[in-house]
Amino acid sequence: MPSITAVRPDQRRPDRYHIELDSGDELLLDEALVASERLGPGDMLSEADIERLRVAAAEREVFDRAARFLAVRPRSRAETRRRLLRPSPHRAAPSAEAVEHALDRLEQLGYLDDAAFAAYWAEQRERFSPRSARAIQQELRQHGIDRETAAASADPGADEQRAIAAGHARLSSLAQADYQTFYTRMGGFLQRRGFGYGVARAAIRQLWAEAHGEAPDADDFDEGGDE
Repeated sequence: MPSITAVRPDQRRPDRYHIELDSGDELLLDEALVASERLGPGDMLSEADIERLRVAAAEREVFDRAARFLAVRPRSRAETRRRLLRPSPHRAAPSAEAVEHALDRLEQLGYLDDAAFAAYWAEQRERFSPRSARAIQQELRQHGIDRETAAASADPGADEQRAIAAGHARLSSLAQADYQTFYTRMGGFLQRRGFGYGVARAAIRQLWAEAHGEAPDADDFDEGGDE
């Protein structure tokens, strides 16, 4: 049975320790694991112990990578999983089991929450780049959010307000446009944000009124086209 010959800190990461064995093998373990296992020179490790420690070290490495990824902004579970499993020339791909174990721990600790991510995503869209509820839900689905959670994140009933908010970003560029041009260009812009014809039509009328102090004539409005 191999025995530990040395326990020395890693020079680049002081929270990691090299566990050297008289068999020539070496383990790189985090400080907490070394302390909890009470590892020190002279301790004997069975092959089962060595394998268990390797698995624990791999899971801790995956957990730390995931935590760093989530520190930037909230992410979905699926997005985090894809990142962790992405091939890298500098490290071996972790096992799917280690990744799922890390994701489960992050969920238990509250760092990973698909419902919270969906709410965050929808709120960011509302503030910085308004678009339709359908478009927001489609984006969330692309991030791996289930259909029910995605649907709960954005109320279609608020689409007209979202369309008006989105259109405000274009008002200055259309300040000198006649109504036909205003309608066509604003309509195309709103449709690219996912708003349907009826919502876009109502929003354009409101935006024109804000910009010009009066609503367009109903006949003129009906004659406008959209892209």
